[in-house]
Amino acid sequence: MKLPLSWLADYVDISDISVENLKNKLFSCGFEVEEVIENGKEISGVVVGEVLECEAIPDTHLHVCKVDCGKHGVFQICCGADNVKVGIKAPCALIGATVYETGKNHDEILGVMKIKAGKLRGVESNGMLCAGVEIGVSEDMYKGASYDGLLILDNACENGEDVKKIVGLD
Repeated sequence: MKLPLSWLADYVDISDISVENLKNKLFSCGFEVEEVIENGKEISGVVVGEVLECEAIPDTHLHVCKVDCGKHGVFQICCGADNVKVGIKAPCALIGATVYETGKNHDEILGVMKIKAGKLRGVESNGMLCAGVEIGVSEDMYKGASYDGLLILDNACENGEDVKKIVGLD
């Protein structure tokens, strides 16, 4: 069973204990801790992006979007998610960011990838809008993260804000 530290923190104060000490204390109480996983450790450069414009690219499943990332700027990003639309806020991996590379069905993590500027079907793309799995977030951590489309963030999130803080990875 995987147990996020955030769940445990709902019941006991663990703010002043290291993960290693917590692991040892749990073991001394009869709980086996097989592995400690720092979820999202490899993730960097992912901020809140608001989709300002979203147009279908003819003859593809892709959309070209204008995404406002607050203090980081406004970027053109191509996106293949079926739930991308004007007005949503989603995790946006900026150029140079690192996210998890996933299998075609977004059900397994294959490794870590660095985001680069590129072209999709001849259209320039300067970043990536992300699903929950691509940033290491599960449904336990943020509602809606299990969906294989974009992770839709609360509209109250500030454009450009670090997503790791919002979803509990920081």
